[in-house]
Amino acid sequence: MNRSRLTAAAALCAATLTAQAHAQAGPPLTDDIRPMRMSGIGLNVTDIEKQKAFYTDVLGFKVIARVPAKDGTAREYLLGLTGSLTADTLIVLTAHAPTAGSTGFGRIVLVVPQGRKMAERIVAAGGKARNPVDGTNIVFDPEGNMIELYQRPAAAPAA
Repeated sequence: MNRSRLTAAAALCAATLTAQAHAQAGPPLTDDIRPMRMSGIGLNVTDIEKQKAFYTDVLGFKVIARVPAKDGTAREYLLGLTGSLTADTLIVLTAHAPTAGSTGFGRIVLVVPQGRKMAERIVAAGGKARNPVDGTNIVFDPEGNMIELYQRPAAAPAA
């Protein structure tokens, strides 16, 4: 094969690979759905109070928020080093029933402006979502890793 045919073949392969990469990623990522920041990581824990004490007393994290369960106990704690919900990279401790494989790394947490649109984008790129909704969504990358798309609640209207 001569040099011009090799060059043409290489260019065709490169163009095909580029087209496949764009097809898999879907349409361009626009600012109205682009993640604003990585909020942190989520850990599934069996003894949430003991884990909170470890992260606060031993490592110096501060409790930024407490999310109650229906019975009033803590379902989640959001922990950060500075105490700022918007500036910290958080550790989100989530209470989980003690079952095989339920503890350990839980999920990546991303703050997004539009949870449903980002969830739909992830599905289009080969990921999975549990019935995308307006707001916060749980999705999975193509290998099954969990990602929480956290959409902050809309501000309450001024009185």
